[in-house]
Amino acid sequence: MNFIYDIFSYPFGWILWFLYKICGGNYAIALIAFTIIAKLILVPSTISTQKNQAKTLRTRAKIEKIRQKYAGDQAKINAEMQAFYEKEGYGSMTAGCGTLLIQFPIIMGLYGAIYKPLSYIIRLDKATITSLTDAVQPLIANNKNIRLSEISVLSHIDELKEALPNLKASVWTSLQDFEFTAFGLNLGDTPSQHGWGSVYALVPIAAFLAALASSIYSFIRTRQQTPDASSNATMGCMLLFMPFWSLWLAYAFPIGIGVYWALNSLLSLVQMVIINKIYEPKRVIAKMMIDESIERRAKEANVKENISLLSKEN
Repeated sequence: MNFIYDIFSYPFGWILWFLYKICGGNYAIALIAFTIIAKLILVPSTISTQKNQAKTLRTRAKIEKIRQKYAGDQAKINAEMQAFYEKEGYGSMTAGCGTLLIQFPIIMGLYGAIYKPLSYIIRLDKATITSLTDAVQPLIANNKNIRLSEISVLSHIDELKEALPNLKASVWTSLQDFEFTAFGLNLGDTPSQHGWGSVYALVPIAAFLAALASSIYSFIRTRQQTPDASSNATMGCMLLFMPFWSLWLAYAFPIGIGVYWALNSLLSLVQMVIINKIYEPKRVIAKMMIDESIERRAKEANVKENISLLSKEN
């Protein structure tokens, strides 16, 4: 699994390292810039998903007509629906799975780059990283998540100096010069270490509110497009699940992850609002119908022209 993680994380690590350098060695600013860039990379797939949702709405209406026309004959319904899907070019890749597959390596690479600042930002050699992460484990005994080891090293530099006196001075200089704070908060600390009464709690609260706003908007938009009771029940569960899951994630994990998650949810909301405004489903469907009419008329004109040519030859 680590091998797969490294494959996806390596190119994103270069981007984050580059941003870290041009942002004056500030990891927090580089992380924010990286999150924005990652969102921009996903814009085409998000637009594609929006268009496919509009296509799904139109497809649902046509499918309902087929079911009504051949009610009672399931074999005929299945045959007609299969023919319809083939004609429309509709399938799992156009229904949204394809865009999820595109997002998968980006999300994995992004998380890998965030979790491993020693590997991808400071760029220490593997032997040194192993020594540091092994030595930090007793200091974070309450946290069993091995992926947080590199982040944890940055929060225990003084203790590690005593545990690893033979490491080169350049290593400690690199670690100490690494700006791993935002607004005075150590990005490697977790809010759970400080409690809800600390300023660190603002991060999970921000993540919760951003996810809640995004979920509410998504729920309202889906309800308008699909006024189906079962769909609304499912969306209602997600409306509650995502914000509270974001709250737990940002509270239990280092605030570097929480900052990314809160910003990601906020950008998702902004992205949904803008794309829904530009690619409003009814407008997309209307354009699809116009394009289909133009294509159909072009085919009819071509057929008539061919018939006319054949008639002249005969």
